[in-house]
Amino acid sequence: MNFKPANIPSNDALRVKAVRRTGVLDESKVELYDIYCFLAKEITGCPVSWTGVIDNEKQFVLARDGFPDEVPMEMPRDQTLCQFAIEKTEPLIINDMTIDYRFKNHPAVVDFGVKFYAAFPVTTSDGYTLGTLCVSDNRVRRLTKNKIKLLKGLASKLSYQLEVQVNQRKGTAESVINILNKLIRNFKNLQIIEAITILKFIINEQISRDDEELLMQFGIAHKKNDILELSSQGKNLKSELKLNIGTLKRIKNLSSDNKQLMNMLDQIKG
Repeated sequence: MNFKPANIPSNDALRVKAVRRTGVLDESKVELYDIYCFLAKEITGCPVSWTGVIDNEKQFVLARDGFPDEVPMEMPRDQTLCQFAIEKTEPLIINDMTIDYRFKNHPAVVDFGVKFYAAFPVTTSDGYTLGTLCVSDNRVRRLTKNKIKLLKGLASKLSYQLEVQVNQRKGTAESVINILNKLIRNFKNLQIIEAITILKFIINEQISRDDEELLMQFGIAHKKNDILELSSQGKNLKSELKLNIGTLKRIKNLSSDNKQLMNMLDQIKG
């Protein structure tokens, strides 16, 4: 008998939007999440732990411990164990997967001998399960009430961290949107990519020859001794934008990846 994937939760479209708001699909920093896997293994004694989020198509592993390096960090959603864990906000604990109707035919069980699996949902404050914090073993296990409590707390900490990242991301996007609105008021029909070029120049990021021409056309810059510098109009614009140190840092961090910035703006506006 073949493995049968989980049903799609009724709130999945909204849940996936919540996943995308975290930004981890665009840029995942494994070092931020390694500690959760390490602690999950320490608490349970299981040899394998991982944490990740699930969108409408894939599971994206944020960090893992105990996996061979050749195992990919992404997997089709309908092939994962964790697809069953995002249906609810309570832990999914399977002491013996070989006798569980949902998992006994899964390749992890049939081909790799996994028997024990526990998934602790990573859930937002408004009830959307973004993904899971998991442990597994090739032998049957049972978790004590205390270990379950500790792992639920650990997953809750991870949920909080992701929500903080959402708020920081939103704050950055709102700052940039405010700046873009000011630029658009100064320059009609300004494209986002052109606005990013202006901001790059203002914060002293390197720009191309074509970008230099664009800035001079806008009257923001002129050349003095073959060096491009802000014109009087450019200096007035910089003053109007009120770029404080915090905003400058946020823009500088984003300026190296135009696609990431535009994706973020689209998500915030959506």
